[in-house]
Parts: sequence; C-alpha cells; structure tokens
Amino acid sequence: RSLMSSESAYPETDKKSGCGHVPKKHSLFMGVVVCSKTIQSVRRFRRSYELQVVLFVLLTAALPNLVGHLHSKGETRNKDNFLQPVWELVLTYIPSMASHFMFGSVCAMTTFFVSCLYFSYKDLMRHDTKIQKDWWPTLHDMIVAAVPQMLSYSAANYFTWILMDIRVDLPKNAPSIWEFMRDVGIMFIVGDFYIYYMHRTMHKFVFLRDNIHCVHHSYRKVFSWAGGWVHPLEDLTAVLTQVACPIWFLKPHPFCFWMFVSLWTLLMVDEHSGHDVWWSPYKWVPFGAGGGGAPHDIHHYKPNTNFGFVFNVWDILFCTMEEVSDWYPGKTDFEPWVGGKKFAPVNGFVPIEGWNEEKLAEMQKID
Repeated sequence: RSLMSSESAYPETDKKSGCGHVPKKHSLFMGVVVCSKTIQSVRRFRRSYELQVVLFVLLTAALPNLVGHLHSKGETRNKDNFLQPVWELVLTYIPSMASHFMFGSVCAMTTFFVSCLYFSYKDLMRHDTKIQKDWWPTLHDMIVAAVPQMLSYSAANYFTWILMDIRVDLPKNAPSIWEFMRDVGIMFIVGDFYIYYMHRTMHKFVFLRDNIHCVHHSYRKVFSWAGGWVHPLEDLTAVLTQVACPIWFLKPHPFCFWMFVSLWTLLMVDEHSGHDVWWSPYKWVPFGAGGGGAPHDIHHYKPNTNFGFVFNVWDILFCTMEEVSDWYPGKTDFEPWVGGKKFAPVNGFVPIEGWNEEKLAEMQKID
C-alpha cells in the first residue's frame, strides 16, 4: 500500500528522509517502508543480463549433480501397465525406425508440419481465436513461408538419417508414469530457461540482433509458419537448447524424449500462431506463469519484453514481462514501447511506422 495518502504519519511532506526522497515517494512492502529508488535498483538488478549469465552458468554446472543420477547406465525399469501397451506397439511395429537416433527429430518435424497446417486452417477460416483480428495471413503468405521450411527440414532429416545410421538401444519396458512426468517436466523447465537465455542474448548484442535474430523478427505480425522462419545459426542454437538437457545430463527413456520434442514443437508453433487457443500454457499454467501465443505476440511489437517460451516465469523473475492486453499495432490508440538501453528501431525488426522516438528516449532515461 502506498504511503502517499498517509500524510498524518509525515506531516511535513516536503522534508526529505535519509535516502534523499520525500516520504510520499516511499512504499510499504510486506510491512517495511521501502524507498522508490531502492525498488528501481532492485528491478534494474533483476533485469540485468549479467544476473542471467550467472544463473545460466550455475545451472549448467549443477545439472550433472541435480539430474545426472536419475538414470544409471545399467538401469532396469519395472513394467508400468499404463504406458507399456503403447511401448509394446513401438517395439512390435517400428523397432528399426524408432531405434534411429534421428527418430525424435522426425517426430518434431512431423509435429511442426501438422500443427502449422492446423493453425493455417484457422487463419483461412477466420476463427475468432485470432489475436490481431485486423490482419490475417493470406494463402500466398503461408506458401512463401511454408515451402522453404518444408523442403529444408525434410532434406536435412532425410540426408542425416541416411548418412548417420546411429542406433540406440530400446529398453524392453516403458517408463513409469512418475518417471515420464518427472523427466518431461525437467526437460521443459531446463530447456525453457536455456531458450530464454538464448533469446535475450540475441537481443542483447547488436551484431546478433541485426544480423541473425532480425530474420525471425522480419514478421511483425506472426502466424504459424513464421515460428520456424529463423536464421540457420539461430535454428541450430534453438535445437541445442532443446536437446542439451536430455542428451548431456538427463538421458531419459526414448519415449519421454520423443514426447518432449513433439510437445515442445507444438508449443513453439502455438507461440507464433497469432491465435489464443484454449490449450495454450497461458490459459492453464497457474499464477500467469504460462507462455503461448497471447504473451509472445506482444514480443514481436514490443521486442524487449516477453522473451519466454513455454513459461512466463522467467520474464516475471527478470522483470521483462508485459501483461497481455488488446493493444497492438493497427490499433489507433497504440503507442509502441521499448525498454532497455541502446535499443533503437531497425528496419525489418520492429514496426518503424508509428514509432515514437520521444517515447523511446523517455524509456531509455528511466532505465
């Protein structure tokens, strides 16, 4: 509760306190009187890129001890009646295909194509889940973005499959429900933090932002096929954030890994779909900690906010969260906003038209 109204406690409101601010500039936080300057300093610290670098290094160093012991090399699994029938189908009908180390990549690619087509259908049918209803991608927009990606991803998977015939051992038993939920949850949390860190890094450094990440931001109003429209180096980096934890640290059951990469890809498409669907994490993860299409749509016109992917918890923790609203470019009352220092409009990166230079200068002064 603000102390601005508590004039009886501070009758001389023009008298400065020990911090150099008048009492009305203070706030009451959990029973403690806090100076606004202190609050701003804490927020700057939480938003600092350096803090995130430290946490990234600490997490990566700790992961072998945190999750490395969960699956021993000679591990034997007890049969779980719930998932075992599904696993038996894999072992019976597609053992050769499933044992290839690229099978997870094929699962992800298939999920990408199917989910993009699903959202393309919603765009063509003008479904009311669309976030920015004043703009719809045309069939031409979809074809231009879809064909290069379908050809490149299919070719990459095909030639890697043929040239690198590496096999993995498929265990006889399926993972238990507990193991499945635990391992998929760990992969999502770690992978999501890694991709948040990678995303902020792309925005932090001018060279990366203007030469690599700008390819992805060439779409100011996103749709499903725009999610995969990235520079090849960024695409490779994103894949590494996805598979770093399971391959190098956790080493989960193959079924857990396949389901993870499939769900991860589905949510990646949802994030860039331009639709606010009922199953998006933003709708069901408690405390506003879920990401998805609605929060990430904001990032493409307020590019120093909402870096998160599956979860918004990192944006909340590092003070980069912008709450979902119905303001967007195209609205007559919209005023573009960008936080952070040394960030300026770049052609093809943020909406130049309607850019408010005074607002940008004002925000840079505040930061």
